[in-house]
Amino acid sequence: MFKKILFKFATHKMFLMKKILLVILFFLPLLLLADKTTDSLKYALTKASGKDKINILNQLNVQLRTTEPKEALKYSELAYTLALKSKDTAGIAISFKNTGLAFYFMGEYKKAIGNTENALELFRKIHDNTGISACYNNIGLFYTELGKYNEALEYYNKSLKTDIEHNDTSGIASSFINLGQLYHLRGNFSKARDYYIKSLVLKKELKDEYGIGLLLINIGALYNENKQYNKSISFYKQALEIFIRTGDLFNEALCYSNIGSSFLDSGKTENAKLLFNKALYIRKQIGDKSGIAKTYRNIGGYFELKNEEDSALYYFFKSILLELEIGDKADVATLLKDKGELYFNKEEYETAISFFQNSIEIATEIEALSIISEDYFNLSQCYAELKDFENAYKYSKLYIDISDSLNSLNAGLFSKDENVITPDDTASIKKSENENAEKQGVSYNRIFIWVFLFLFLTTGVLYIRERRKNSKEK
Repeated sequence: MFKKILFKFATHKMFLMKKILLVILFFLPLLLLADKTTDSLKYALTKASGKDKINILNQLNVQLRTTEPKEALKYSELAYTLALKSKDTAGIAISFKNTGLAFYFMGEYKKAIGNTENALELFRKIHDNTGISACYNNIGLFYTELGKYNEALEYYNKSLKTDIEHNDTSGIASSFINLGQLYHLRGNFSKARDYYIKSLVLKKELKDEYGIGLLLINIGALYNENKQYNKSISFYKQALEIFIRTGDLFNEALCYSNIGSSFLDSGKTENAKLLFNKALYIRKQIGDKSGIAKTYRNIGGYFELKNEEDSALYYFFKSILLELEIGDKADVATLLKDKGELYFNKEEYETAISFFQNSIEIATEIEALSIISEDYFNLSQCYAELKDFENAYKYSKLYIDISDSLNSLNAGLFSKDENVITPDDTASIKKSENENAEKQGVSYNRIFIWVFLFLFLTTGVLYIRERRKNSKEK
């Protein structure tokens, strides 16, 4: 896959090939310092047997799945094999759940859902409510990544309902976070903040410093996206204090990275670079490959703002190489899309097309509809600028078709009267009626869109250039 990306890129940017090849030659394996907890577990594993061995294998999955998901997968699969032999239903269920999460961090969302559904069935058999709620939550997360927000909301609500029925305050707080993140993704910042604050209140009651820190990061992200950088930095710094105090290096690095991003967005580029370097140092220290890749991307962004294109691309391809090694296909697809948008804004349309097409190829593998939709729209713009109206029409049609699909999935999701818990029968009937009316509206909207598309294609380049003037460069 990466060779294909390089080949297409080289057809338009031959002068950069030497620098790209240098990245491949000189930045292959990263020197990692092993995590002490992981080492301790691996040592304990050599002396363990029976149920203890199964538990340690599953703990190793938990320790490694964010940074080394492929290795984490091996441990949970081995735990499953041992649990199956000993007929340990709880161990089998936990192994399925952990396997699902390993696939999630690899970007294999369909496999993640399948394994988690297996875990859910077993947790139901043994009446493990904590496990049931966790599976509902995780499936909701996976559907969110696939852009299937109705399904995600359904499972988040099931998780919340289970936690409320069993007085699980910690679970309720986690469900509020997930609902907040769902609204956050859809751009409903007000509702997202409300859910984050609800969760923050519960986390403070529980004296859960880790949870409080993560919520402060989420709230900071909301303010950053609304360009309120001073507020975002304030929340990130509060979270940073917590993670420094608790010795949580993973999230300490995340805070440095986020503060750096807010500085970068607000024009304080040199302050941002210093913080990115701090984040990179810690992430290399703890072996956080995913974090290292994201920091390379941040440093690339710093060089982009300084108009140092060669250095920006250098860090971009370091990031891509590492993401491909990890197997995080969703992140790779997003990276390629973002880079394509950058070249579009530079009016280097053929190069942009190469990035968008590679993004589609990877996004298709994981059924990331929202990414594919953006790529189709971007391709239609590129071809319109190149006066290739046949391809502009083709990708505009693909964009409309996939947008209709996404709108159908998300119909009624963010209405003002939406209940947090699964609604009763009466509310369901009303919702169904609203959805039918909305579907009828969609058919009229589709006709309007096709008329608009015809006008778009006849006006061509002028429309696109005007749109770009008002668009935000990423």
